[in-house]
Amino acid sequence: MYRVDMYYTVKTLHEKGFSKRKIARELGIHRDTVTAILEKVSVGKMDAEPVKKASLLDPYKPTILEWMEQGKSCVLIHEKLLQNFELQVAYPTVVKYVRHLHHGEVYIPLLSDPGEEAQVDFGYLGLFLKDGKKVKVWCFSMVLSHSRYSYHEVVLDQSVSTFIFCHIHAFEYFAGVPHIVKLDNLKAGVLSPDFYEPFIQHQYAEFLSHYGSTPVTARIRRGQDKGKVESGVKYVKNNFLKRIDHRDFKRLPGDLHRWTDDVCNPRLHGTTRKVPARVFESVEKKALLALPDHRYEFYQIEKRKANAYAHVSFKYNYYSVPYQLAGYALIVKSNGSILKIFSGNQKVAVHEICSGEGQYITLEEHKPPYKQNKSREHYLSRMETIGSYAVDFMESLEKIKPRHWHEMVRGIIHLEKYYSTELIDMSCKRALAYGALSYQEVKTILEKKLYDQPQESSLQAKLGGYAHDLSIYDSINR
Repeated sequence: MYRVDMYYTVKTLHEKGFSKRKIARELGIHRDTVTAILEKVSVGKMDAEPVKKASLLDPYKPTILEWMEQGKSCVLIHEKLLQNFELQVAYPTVVKYVRHLHHGEVYIPLLSDPGEEAQVDFGYLGLFLKDGKKVKVWCFSMVLSHSRYSYHEVVLDQSVSTFIFCHIHAFEYFAGVPHIVKLDNLKAGVLSPDFYEPFIQHQYAEFLSHYGSTPVTARIRRGQDKGKVESGVKYVKNNFLKRIDHRDFKRLPGDLHRWTDDVCNPRLHGTTRKVPARVFESVEKKALLALPDHRYEFYQIEKRKANAYAHVSFKYNYYSVPYQLAGYALIVKSNGSILKIFSGNQKVAVHEICSGEGQYITLEEHKPPYKQNKSREHYLSRMETIGSYAVDFMESLEKIKPRHWHEMVRGIIHLEKYYSTELIDMSCKRALAYGALSYQEVKTILEKKLYDQPQESSLQAKLGGYAHDLSIYDSINR
């Protein structure tokens, strides 16, 4: 099973008109695999998890890679494994493993049409002083593949939020958006491995989709991946860093911005032999996608488990999810004011974030049906199906029991399981006549079949208005 980055890469290449055969050839996978991925993409299934079957040769991978870089053939690699490690492994197994190291990583051909592609990467700049302390500093770089026009920004971490905000700043610097963003050589230690978790990748794809762009991943140890942005990062290190004569972090962002505008983009590019700024202004800028009306709203992602009450905790409050998800592991996304809760990639709840603490924020639709509070209109509609006296009974209850009439009306509706609506309506009529306004009294009238007894003035006098003890009915029938 392939990771989500492969799914987005296949999807992007297919949308660009690549045939299944060409996609398979470029990505080093079987054509049937391309077909299977596209079928899942067509129905919105892009939930692949990273799954890798362990190989007998995995413990020797660094050594095998070193031999491969030295140009040794599979025959020599097999011989050395047998001689150096006394490893009992068949030659075809070695061939298959070496082929996997050659072709198992995701890559795409270099695309350089105007406005078509940008490549991104991080580069380590070293230690700088910030508030009297030494901090590690990296440079985020985005390079437009056609013009080599670039954007650079200093950062203190490589978190997903930093990564996305740097993209936003780059798009605004370009005043446009490339059709594709290629993640070139984002390896462990540069960008957190968490980036390759499916939900994070979906968020990154969602972010780019907001700008009309699409992600394509390229990976390490492929000659095709040593692309334009790596040269851009090296240029920052070899040219910009050697120009500055201080280690003050606060001065660094301004210095890098001025260097980008005054040195980097106006230079004569060593490969293209053209000036990036001129190519950008004359050709590439107009080929970029227009910026959207508003910035992408970033959500912080965390994992939570719903408790036995079907609520998840978030910043000292508890927010409901559908009752069926009690005990399930869920994902929460927050922008500071709104909390979105997901089961896998399906959104199951949305809440406004509560400012207090220790509060339970519960939506009625998340409760089991038998525990949900219904609207007055719901109860009125049900009582209307019983009869006009039932409606009068409900309205009278609302006046004398404004906080508890719902429970009593639910009880009367529940009586439909055992009695006809006609008998219930007649019982409500009799209860109204004697001011016996409670569910229990209507139930007693039904049980003792008092609904068809004549109403007598002497009885009313005995009851003296509102009656709460219906035992008097027993003496009447004796």
